[in-house]
Amino acid sequence: MHYVAIEESRRDLLKQLQERLDARLEPARAADVEAFARHFYATVPVEDLIDRRLDDLYGATLSIWQFLQHHDRQHPKVRIFNPDFEEHGWQSNHTFVAVLHEDMPFLVDSVRIELNRRGLTVHAIQNAVFAVARDGQHQLKALTSPKDEHAPEARESLIVIEVDRHTDPESLANIERNLHEVLRDVRTAVGDYDAMCGQITSAIQELEKNCPPQIDPDDHEEAIAFLEWLLKDNFTFLGYDEYLLEGSELQRDPNSVLGVFRLDQPRYRERIRTEEGVDEHNDYVLVPQLLSFAKSAHHSRVHRPTYPDYITVDRYDDDGNVIGERRFFGLFTATVYNESPRNIPLLRRKLKAVTDIAGFNPQGHNGKQLLQVLEVYPRDDLFQIGTDELATTSLGILNIRERRQVRLFIRADVSGKFYSCLVFVPRDVFSTDLRQRIQNMLCDELDAHFGDFNTYLSESVLARIQLILRFNGDTPSQYDLKRLEGKVARLSRSWRDDLHAAMIEGFGEERANHLLDNFHDAFSASYREDFNARTAVFDIQHLLNLDNGDTLSLSLYRPLEEQAGGMNLKLFHRESQIPLSDVLPMMENLGLRVIGERPYDINAPQQRYWIHDFELEHSQGANLGDMRDTFSEAFKRIWAGEADNDAFNRLIVGAGLDWREVAMLRGYARYLKQIRFGMSQDYIAATLANYPVITQTLVELFRLRFDPAQQQPGQTDDCLARLNEHLEGVASLNDDQLLRRFMELIQATLRTNYYQKTDDGRFKDYIAYKLEPSKVTGMPKPRPAYEIFVCSPRVEGVHLRGGKVARGGLRWSDRLEDFRTEVLGLVKAQQVKNAVIVPVGAKGGFVCKRMPENADRETQQKEGIACYQIFIRALLDVTDNLVGGDVVPPKSVVRHDDDDTYLVVAADKGTATFSDIANAISVEYGHWLGDAFASGGANGYDHKKMAITARGAWESVKRHFRNLGVNTQQDLFTVVGIGDMAGDVFGNGMLLSDKIQLVGAFNHLHIFVDPNPDAAAAFAERQRLFDLPRSSWEDYSAELISQGGGVFSRSAKSIAISPEMQQVFGITEARLSPNDLIRAMLKAQVDLIWNGGIGTYVKSADETDADVGDKANDALRINGKELNCRVVGEGGNLGLTQRGRMEAAANGVRVYTDFIDNAGGVNCSDHEVNIKILIDEVVKRGDMTDKQRNQLLADMTDEVANLVILDNYRQTQALDLSEILSHQGMGPYRRFISELEAAGQIDRELEFLPTDEVLKERASSDQGMRLPELSVLISYAKSTLKGDLINSEVPDDPYIHRHLERLFPAVLTERYQGEMYEHRLKREIVATQVANDLVDHMGIVFVRRLMDSTGAGRADIARAYVVARDAFNLADLWAQIEALDNQVSSRVQYSMMLDLMRLVRRATRWFLRQHLGLSTQDTIEYFGPRLAQLQESIGELLSGEEQQEWQARCEELEQAGVPASLAATVAAAPRLYASLGIIQAARLTNEKPQRVAEVFHEIGSRLELPWMIQQVTRLEVRDAWQAQARETFRDDIDRQQLALTTSVLKLEAGSRDTQERVAQWLEQHAELHRRWCRLIEEVRSGSEGGFALFAVAVRELVDLAESDSEA
Repeated sequence: MHYVAIEESRRDLLKQLQERLDARLEPARAADVEAFARHFYATVPVEDLIDRRLDDLYGATLSIWQFLQHHDRQHPKVRIFNPDFEEHGWQSNHTFVAVLHEDMPFLVDSVRIELNRRGLTVHAIQNAVFAVARDGQHQLKALTSPKDEHAPEARESLIVIEVDRHTDPESLANIERNLHEVLRDVRTAVGDYDAMCGQITSAIQELEKNCPPQIDPDDHEEAIAFLEWLLKDNFTFLGYDEYLLEGSELQRDPNSVLGVFRLDQPRYRERIRTEEGVDEHNDYVLVPQLLSFAKSAHHSRVHRPTYPDYITVDRYDDDGNVIGERRFFGLFTATVYNESPRNIPLLRRKLKAVTDIAGFNPQGHNGKQLLQVLEVYPRDDLFQIGTDELATTSLGILNIRERRQVRLFIRADVSGKFYSCLVFVPRDVFSTDLRQRIQNMLCDELDAHFGDFNTYLSESVLARIQLILRFNGDTPSQYDLKRLEGKVARLSRSWRDDLHAAMIEGFGEERANHLLDNFHDAFSASYREDFNARTAVFDIQHLLNLDNGDTLSLSLYRPLEEQAGGMNLKLFHRESQIPLSDVLPMMENLGLRVIGERPYDINAPQQRYWIHDFELEHSQGANLGDMRDTFSEAFKRIWAGEADNDAFNRLIVGAGLDWREVAMLRGYARYLKQIRFGMSQDYIAATLANYPVITQTLVELFRLRFDPAQQQPGQTDDCLARLNEHLEGVASLNDDQLLRRFMELIQATLRTNYYQKTDDGRFKDYIAYKLEPSKVTGMPKPRPAYEIFVCSPRVEGVHLRGGKVARGGLRWSDRLEDFRTEVLGLVKAQQVKNAVIVPVGAKGGFVCKRMPENADRETQQKEGIACYQIFIRALLDVTDNLVGGDVVPPKSVVRHDDDDTYLVVAADKGTATFSDIANAISVEYGHWLGDAFASGGANGYDHKKMAITARGAWESVKRHFRNLGVNTQQDLFTVVGIGDMAGDVFGNGMLLSDKIQLVGAFNHLHIFVDPNPDAAAAFAERQRLFDLPRSSWEDYSAELISQGGGVFSRSAKSIAISPEMQQVFGITEARLSPNDLIRAMLKAQVDLIWNGGIGTYVKSADETDADVGDKANDALRINGKELNCRVVGEGGNLGLTQRGRMEAAANGVRVYTDFIDNAGGVNCSDHEVNIKILIDEVVKRGDMTDKQRNQLLADMTDEVANLVILDNYRQTQALDLSEILSHQGMGPYRRFISELEAAGQIDRELEFLPTDEVLKERASSDQGMRLPELSVLISYAKSTLKGDLINSEVPDDPYIHRHLERLFPAVLTERYQGEMYEHRLKREIVATQVANDLVDHMGIVFVRRLMDSTGAGRADIARAYVVARDAFNLADLWAQIEALDNQVSSRVQYSMMLDLMRLVRRATRWFLRQHLGLSTQDTIEYFGPRLAQLQESIGELLSGEEQQEWQARCEELEQAGVPASLAATVAAAPRLYASLGIIQAARLTNEKPQRVAEVFHEIGSRLELPWMIQQVTRLEVRDAWQAQARETFRDDIDRQQLALTTSVLKLEAGSRDTQERVAQWLEQHAELHRRWCRLIEEVRSGSEGGFALFAVAVRELVDLAESDSEA
């Protein structure tokens, strides 16, 4: 079938060719050419034809046809050319050789031999014999197949051969010339063939006439038989000549020459005589031989490219004397080599003679074996070798007897001037390489050159090589056969034999024999050729290391032949080859150039191995041999992933560093990248490599600072001096800056775990650096107090802390390039968020550097946890511990800072479920915080279950809506949400009121729209979704969604907008893309936007999306002024940029900030940590079990939540009050910001706070501070106050110390009060509680105002505040006002609170100015009851305008819904301040406070002092000084009213009746009284005066008050 298909293809091609010929040639010519083509291509392989284009086949056919047209048989035709399309009309990639010759034998073979001899590869060969008829001019007349019936008699052979393309004309001409010579040889030999056969016949006849007497008759008969045998096509005759004896010399008979001998060429002029006919003088001795054999020294050019044979037949006269010789020259035919020598005359006799000499029984084993040796003996040698020598050699071969022996037999052929060497070697070691090495060795030893070789392989264990080596001279050399045989044996020694010996030497005999079973046949031929057995033993040891668990083993060595600095590296690997793409980047990063690579397959029975041998060169010419161990260790670490594979690794070779030193420098470089240093990592690596001495000195500096074994004073300074000296020599400014930054970073590093080891004694594969950022130039702001940077190949991370006691979450970041920037933004928010708790802000973040590609969720989580664990360990590695109250520094860590024991972490994005993992490591490390280390673990407070973050944020929402007159728990309100019900903040938040009308929400997958929701049904459905283990908006019941709504995929191309959606979201389009729909939702006129998701969705118009840094949401982000909602609740972080909030707030949207709204989470965590620190002491003491402790924690959940929520509630309240106060006066806020800025505690630009100019503009246009701005300021107000309090004695005040109890649930206060007051953070807790309480009740600038007016410090102001607060029972009054939420308007509540704030502010100032000499507790105990007494009777004490005003205020408050008693107290607040002076006066005058109060109010009423104070208050102020002056006027009037009161009380013989007594006193001072009254009239008249007038008025009042003393 296959043959049929081939022929069909041939016919198809020929048919296409025929069609082309018919189309382009006249019919007769086309027919002729077609007939020629059919015959010519009949035997050409179809494959050769198919690859040709039809154009080229057509062109080639015509070209050959033209070639045939003219041919003179006496002059063979040869054409060699390169077909070119433009020149010939067809083309080929090869050179064409065309030969046209009268047909005769040997043409094709001989042409091919010549082409091969010239090294030309034959690609295709086509040959056809044609019957031709030509005219007298040798033109073609007819051409047919020889088989045709009427074919012409003449035959011509056409040969077309394609060979390698050659374009050199001289070369082509050379080939053509040589081919003509070969064809001449063929013609000559073939032309005389019959004549030469006739000469054989003549020789036979001549021999038959008589048998020379000296010749054995049997030999004579055998000679005749042999010549007859030659005529039976067993010899190809190429030449013949005769020599006749003339005197003592044989002379050639010129008339006898036939065949190629007629050609005048050196190769045919050899005079060869067998060695028996040559004497010691190299003269011919005519010894009768009858027949002799010899080999030519030249390869045949005809028929076969082997060495031709000379067969010489001696001629004898009748007396048996030699009279000459006949020489036949030619080739034995192939049949001779396949025929048994026992069937060849002459040889059969020689074989019999040998067997006779051997004397073996032909039927016996030895006889048969000897016969086998002779049967396969090289045939040419059998003809030429003598019987005795053949016997010796064949018996020598027989004696090997299938043993693994090496034998050498050499026969020198003097006549042919060659050696025939028979070499026997074990077959398993035979190879081309071995043959060539033996051949080269024998050529050297025998002074010969290579001629030819033949190999014989059989079932024998031995291989036989026959080498034909030609003499360099005319005679053979002397040689020692045994010595040569020994050399061959050494060359032939099996590599495996050497391996066995080497393994015994290397492993001992027993183990070597065991290992040999595995490795005997494992090594590939290429390995055996390239490496000796001793090398293999070392390589086996490396392979065994792989079996012991190593993934890679390596060997660095210098080849013996290597003269320069090159080295080789062997890599050993199991199972599969190492892809070069894995290795080459590693080599390149090490600064190495791979010159070459060879893989070796080591295929052992039990295991397959690979050895890769790399030839290496270092770019700087470093000597790898000097750092063998360092390099090897580094390479293994990089391969195992324990070290990064990057450009820093060139420091290993270039600077002679070990892999960990490089890792340390790499860590600093990574840190530079994170702090936005403006040079690439590659540039940094290159710079370090370019300055190896400086790099080594940097490493030395690091070692001197942090190696516990290197702590010797003075050495660091010396090192720094050397480093600075080296740096002076750095010419490049960039390089100098970079290298100095490294020096600076090392000096700014406080601690590192670099010298710590694991339990198994290995260095850790991650490095932690604790730094002091303030010491680093160019550090982005804000600069945290402390920072821990963690670097490893698997994870990088950073932990920023605002102070020693700090807390914040650890985030799993996906921002590999700038995660620190992300964390820095978060820590800024955390810093302000943490204002309500004991610790200052902290934040951490880490990135997974080796997350598997396209990993599923489970794989990602697994890798994330592993990286998180490394990060946590790194943080604890450099943190001090507390053991029994003593600080215990971490092992192998040199500290350049003070004790630092407080380190806590918390959950954040990506790490919500990781707290137990962190706590397990904390317990493993024996960290004193135990499972308080990470809040929210298994035995901590579950924020999602508690809904604490959402509840805290909901307090903001409720307050915003209360201010708008909406009760979120009773009134319906519309919401657009960000998130889904599976989320903590969103899900819990949307379940905090059943009045929510959630009209729309979106997460990263879906958009939920419910244009007209049923609030109750929707609430129940949201509850159902929240309770599911995992849910999305797709799970929302479609039946419950109102008409026109639905759940839409965010991956949809567009969404149809229903009329209901158009109405609720204010959309006009009929279709929108998902992103555009979300934008419309964010811009919709709804009551609330609730952010419970991840991402930033609102910015300011002045910000770009790039400024925001949240690429994922660029397409749907809107500007703050585009928000049309009434309220924004920020349960999630970073939903709006700060500037976006400010823009929205300026547009009337009520919004605080994320860190205000969602502070509940961090507050709850801090409560948990502080509670655990407290009760863990009880556990350690043995008074409580772990189980009881965990139960107690659970029991306190609700109370902890209430404490946290109260903080959220109070803080938002303080913000609203501060906003109102800012409308009354912007100055204190401006001064507060300036103060913080001057102290370097705030960066106005970074916090986006308005400039002084903007604030002044707002003040002039009656605008105040905005809530987002105040949110920032309240945090700084608390944190700065907290800081000052911690550094003061205030937390140690026995009374103020009780604030400690405010943090803890009641059960702990009752049961463990003693332990509570021994709490490790008691001072910090007290400071935090006082700061929170003060700012929450008194506002942001309270402390600033008092500092301005009194010059007192923050701590003293706080102490005075506590006295004033508790003396006036502010807490109770405040709580009563708060209880009126949703009962009275928030405006009324705030007005009452502002009254109380003013009272306490004035009272605080009063206590600051009085130096009572009492303790805090004594002062409160003295003033408190007396103030309460005066407060109760205030209505009776007031008179006149004062009483009227009080009464009016009471009624106003009562009408607003305020209880009467509270209304009376609050209404009296402006007058209660005076009670302080009254009580102090009573103390000094020894009167009852009630009595003093009566007089105080009466004299005030008579002198209209309350009205006067009112006028002072109404003074407009332009600056801080006027404000201070106004405050001073009020204080002075109060003070003088007290002085007047005292004066009245001291009146002698005065009436006991208050009114009469006051009247008496005024009468006594009538003149001064009249002057005062005139002044009052002046003020009432409204004439100009202002501050000057009131200054005079105060002076008059002083005169009146002091009139008694003057008298």
